[in-house]
Order: sequence, then C-alpha cells, then structure tokens
Amino acid sequence: MTPPLSGIRVLDLTRLLPGSVCSLLLADMGADIIKIEDPNGGDYARWMPPTIDGLGSFFRVSNRNKRSAIIDLKDAQGRAVFQRLVAGADVVIESFRPGVMTKLGCDAAALRAINPRLVYCSLSGWGADGPYAQYSGHDLNYLAVSGLLGAMRKPAVPGGQVADVGGALAAVAGILAALVGREQTGEGRTVDVGLFEAALLFSLQPWIETMTAQAGDAIPSDGTLTGGQACYNVYTARDGRTVTLGAIEPKFWERFCQAVARPDLIPDYLAPARQAYLHVELAELFALRSAAEWEALLAPVDCCFAVVNTPAEVVDNVQVVGRGMLGIHEDGTPWIHSPVHLSDAPLQPGGVPGYGEHTRAVLGEAGYSAADIDVLIAAGAVKTAE
Repeated sequence: MTPPLSGIRVLDLTRLLPGSVCSLLLADMGADIIKIEDPNGGDYARWMPPTIDGLGSFFRVSNRNKRSAIIDLKDAQGRAVFQRLVAGADVVIESFRPGVMTKLGCDAAALRAINPRLVYCSLSGWGADGPYAQYSGHDLNYLAVSGLLGAMRKPAVPGGQVADVGGALAAVAGILAALVGREQTGEGRTVDVGLFEAALLFSLQPWIETMTAQAGDAIPSDGTLTGGQACYNVYTARDGRTVTLGAIEPKFWERFCQAVARPDLIPDYLAPARQAYLHVELAELFALRSAAEWEALLAPVDCCFAVVNTPAEVVDNVQVVGRGMLGIHEDGTPWIHSPVHLSDAPLQPGGVPGYGEHTRAVLGEAGYSAADIDVLIAAGAVKTAE
C-alpha cells in the first residue's frame, strides 16, 4: 500500500543529527526528501568517522531514502534555484541559528510569499527567540540547562543524544500537525522547535517534583524517577554487571519481593523514611547473584526488571531482533528501523545519496533544461556529483 506521506516533498537544509533524523522519519513514511547541500562539502556527517568506504557511518544510517542536490544559497542564482524548488515543495526544514535564513532572503515569510502552502520548520538549539537564541550548543549543553543532568546524582555524559533525537521527534510531530492543518485551511505555517525545549520535556518529572515540593521533601536528585526510590533504580550484580529494577507499582514490587523471598520489604516501600534502608538491602541482595542469574529468576516474574546492555549487546537482543529494528546492508552499512511501524507500509531501507547525486534530476523536475543546468553549474550556483 502507498506510504502515508507519498507525494509530500521536503527540502532538507539541515546537517548532522537532529535534522537528519527528522527527515529520515519522514522519508520512512514515504516523503520525497531532497537534501540541499552546500558546495563546500555538504553535510559534515558525510565525512565524520567511523566511515565505510570513506562515507560516515552515521550519515549512512540517517540519510537513507533521500536525494541530494548541491545548491549554493549564498549565490544569487543558487538562491533563485532554491526558491524555484520551494514553489513545488510542501516542507522546508532548516537548522541554522535564528536570523541566518533571513540574511539569505529565504526565511519563512519570504518562502511562503512564493508558496503559501509551505510548512517551514526551524530546528535550532535554543529556539527562535529568547536570551539564548544566538548561543552555540550541543546536546550536552541543552541537557545541562534543562535540568536533566542536574537531576542525576552524579551528572555525567549520557549514553545517547536526548535533546537531539527528542527535538527531531518534536519536529516530526510539528510538521505532521502543520500538514494536517494545511488541509483544513489551505495555508502553511512555521514550526519552531528548540532542542533545549525537547530536553526540558524529558526532565518533566524532576522539575515538577521540585516546583511542587514542600519543606523537607526530596531534592530533585532524589526524586521518584531519578534514584530516590529503591524500587526504581540501578544495582550492581555479583559479576559487576548493572541491572535495573522499575517496580514502582505495588503489584510489581510485591512480585519482586516474593520472588527474592523478601516479603518483609513489601510494606511502606515508597515511604521516604524507608528509602535509605531499602537501598542498602537491595544493593546487598543484587550482589548475591550474577546478572544472568537475576534475569533467569526475575524475567518470568514480570516485575519490571532488565539487565543493562552495552551497545554491542543490543544488536543481538532478542526483542531488537524480533522487531527487526537493526540490520546490515550487503555493503556493510548499518540501518535502524523507524520506531514508527506502519502496518500497511513496511519499511524499505533504501540507499544513501551521493553528494550532489540528484542535482540534475531535481532541477529537471523543477523545469530546468539540461542547458540551463549546465549554465548554473558553470556559474557555481549548483554542483553535481560529476
């Protein structure tokens, strides 16, 4: 069956992780993603290690099923080409600092003057306005300001890009909402997503607990979901492996306590005054067996227990394999399935575009003749893979 976003054309001006993941998810839903790259190397991720045959592995994973056209937006003729493409597009995604697209004459207002139905998504670090709007930043900085790192007992570099991927998901949601709204009004709109704000949403529980805390209540680093409760925490098994317990609800806690022959731990397990004792008891308990032994005992019990996997172990995890989430192409390129599984539109993990591979095709679709394209190439306004 036809994927739900078939016929939707997206011009993707972004680089690196957030924008690439955003347009990847849209591509997996059937959208035609045209990756607009600059003539000075394009998306930095193309060349970032680790590489496979000279092409960055992250770029390979996050840019499948897209096309690449090289257009110089700093060149007047290049901007004219881009604006012509906008006339036939549904969505533009950009990840520049606020104001950059205005300087180029390609901001939301300018582009919607060309195409009133255009959905314009700005995916920036701190959002379109506010005191931090022009600050530089990366995932770690957004997590720091959002309070997410501060909610950890010992702030550390997390094991993944929370704000970046969270921002990508927020952008997808905003774009899809704007496309639905366009069907009702006939007009596009601007979607403004700040990666910092995505991180803020991830730290929802800690700051709500802080804002509503009464005198003497737990501090954020000892919150319900941030290590304060013994029933929701990480522990070290006898073999040094880390295991997790998330038995917040009474039924899960009771099942756990019965399975480990400690019914005495069941009463008042959420009481703040009891947490220090329970933490010690569970730490000593989990140190008695290996992680594999705990998994064999607790997995059948259904008490929200799991062993912490390393990235290498994730590949062979039975749930990951069972859902078909990870794979390797014949050329060695890894791929990851979209977290969105569409029942009637199975994922087709296609190829990765070469730098400027589709410049001629994209311009031809916009009405440029072969001779016109040659002139633009000679002027340096556009570039091909040739």
